[in-house]
Amino acid sequence: MAVTYKKNWAAAAELHATNAYGGTDADLAADQEYDYTGDIDLETAGQEGAQVLIEFQGSNQKDDLIVDVFAGLDGSIFDTEPFMRKILRNDGSPRAATIVIKDVAHARIGVKTSDTNTMFDYRITHQRWNLIDNST
Repeated sequence: MAVTYKKNWAAAAELHATNAYGGTDADLAADQEYDYTGDIDLETAGQEGAQVLIEFQGSNQKDDLIVDVFAGLDGSIFDTEPFMRKILRNDGSPRAATIVIKDVAHARIGVKTSDTNTMFDYRITHQRWNLIDNST
């Protein structure tokens, strides 16, 4: 009998949010410096990956939002260079984009502006998954 697997999704969890999205932090400053999320732990519970949703809105239409993903082995030290980058186009209206993180033990997300003209409000949530035997 062949073994079949299905995704077992954990509950969605918020990683970071600015005040416009119900968080306590001010807007992402227009200074091209990173705001970082906490650790996305794919190791401890044997998670296969995480689907990450980035919701954002810029204060104007001049700059884009840069989303970088940094890997780590244990959740305390992360790479200085990202292994994944997504540039989210900003038109000044509420927007959203999804990325998938796989094949690393730990990761964190850094967001920053593409230039120094636009502040951003944003919320980043994630939902991790593992694979379970579905053949019984």
